[in-house]
Formats: sequence, structure tokens, C-alpha cells
Amino acid sequence: MLIRKEYKCKKYHLLMVQKYSKISPTAVFCARMRAKQDILFAKEIVEMIDTKYSKLIEDLPDYGNTLNSESDFIPFIEGRYYSLNNVLGGINNAFIVELASGLSPRSLVFLDKEDIIYVETDLRKLIKIKEQILKDIIKKKNLKSQNLFFMSINPLKKEDMDKIGEIYLEKGKNKKLIIIHEGFLMYLNKEEKKVFRNNIKYIFNKYARNGLWLTSDFSRIKRHPNEPKGKENIRDKISKFTKRDFDYFESKEETKKFLRDAGFKQKIISNENIISLLIKKKSLQFNKTAILKSAKEYRIWKIEL
Repeated sequence: MLIRKEYKCKKYHLLMVQKYSKISPTAVFCARMRAKQDILFAKEIVEMIDTKYSKLIEDLPDYGNTLNSESDFIPFIEGRYYSLNNVLGGINNAFIVELASGLSPRSLVFLDKEDIIYVETDLRKLIKIKEQILKDIIKKKNLKSQNLFFMSINPLKKEDMDKIGEIYLEKGKNKKLIIIHEGFLMYLNKEEKKVFRNNIKYIFNKYARNGLWLTSDFSRIKRHPNEPKGKENIRDKISKFTKRDFDYFESKEETKKFLRDAGFKQKIISNENIISLLIKKKSLQFNKTAILKSAKEYRIWKIEL
């Protein structure tokens, strides 16, 4: 009986990994988008993917002309990255856990802050490759790495939340626990979102009642079905490849209720300084209207119990 139960658990875990591993190639897509925008360490990551790890990591089969497009999606990718970094940069003595971190270079930016511990997490295959890529860059750039850790985590599994809690108690108990993610929530359906939300509540209740949840993922709401799509509608290609529809909340009010139902308080943080930066930086590549169009979609939500 026990053997059968263990077998069922292992089979369920395997199915879960297979189900969500199809999302992982989107990490390469976002990495290429960040590299196009000269985000620090982004080009190095893409170079490593293409030269050393191309046979180990799956890429999207068709980008079309997305990487060279002038749609509002490009400043959106960059804007959400800098918006989250901007909020994190104002917090000291923190224990940052990035869920589904993909191939983001964010942790490398915080290596010089000695009071910050950073934990990168993703599914097993991707996080192992990510660890090797970042370690290669750290060695090449002679960066500090004693406060950077890597964990294989499925954020829909409560037992994996306990793994995060345990490393927090071991290495950062007196620090502010901060859970972050970027470009992840829309791949989860409504029920999966509830599991994810409840798991974050679980880790805060059990390990850090004053924990903080930061993300821009709640800022993008469902678009009207009649709203015209851009020439390079990469989202359709991603959905077809991953076999997962993008799932957004219908409105800001629905999003707030979703969080309130679990006892969370929320505050939306202004990103006007980031918008000004992008307008100045992109003035020759994008018009102001294109940047402002996506600006509200990458404001950071500050969420806590």
C-alpha cells in the first residue's frame, strides 16, 4: 500500500514537471528580449545559451520579427524588469526568493549588496543550467557569489514552499523575506493561481509573518477581444507552443478581490521614474505613446498579510 502511494506521488510529480516544463522555453525568449535592450548581463546570458548550452535548453521555434519589432511589448519587457529592480533596490537586509526566475540576470545585479541573500528558483532542468550560466559569468566578471543560492522549486507544491522556508531559517532568519516573480502568473489558470497564492500565504504564516510579495504580474489585465493585435503577436505563438493559454484577471477590482480573499493587503507602486527613464532612453527607437501604452502593465504590486 505504501509503495503504491509513493508510486502515485512520484507519477503525479513527474506529470506536474512535464506540464510546466513547456513554459521554460519562454525564458529564452525573454532573455533575448532583455539582451536586445542592453540590460546588464543579459547579452552574456544569451551568448552562453547560444554557444555552450544550445543543446541543453529548448528555445521557441519561431520568433518571427518580434526581436526587431517596434511594438509596445519591448519596452514592456524592459519596464517590468527595471520596475521590480527599482523597488528591490530600496530594501535593505533582505532575503529575496525569485520564483520561476528563468534566465533573468537580476540576481547578478544584487551580488554587491552584502546584506542581501538571493535565492534563484525554477524547475530542476532549467535551474541547473541557469546555475552553470551564472557561475560562468560570475567567474569571468570576478563577482562575489557567497550570498547567491539555487533551488529546484515548483511553486505549486506546498512541500517546496517548506524548502524555501527551511533555507530562509538557516541563512536569513533576521532578514526580510521577499517573494518575487516576473512574467509567470499568466501561465497559470484560475485554480492554479489560487494554489500559488495560498502557498505564498502558507510560507508567510509559517516562516515570516511580515514577508513581502512583489510582482508586476497583477498589473496586466485581460485585453478586450476586439482590441487589435500587433503584427508580431508573439503571445499566440507562445500559447501554441506551450499549449497553455495566457490567463489574466478581468480587471484590477477582480485582482484585488483575489488577494483579499486570502487575507492579503496590496498597494500598487508608482513607476513614473521608470517610465521617464524609458522615454528618455528609447526616444529614437519608440515613440512616447508606445511606451506609455504599456506603462500601467508593469507597475509593481506590494502584497503582504
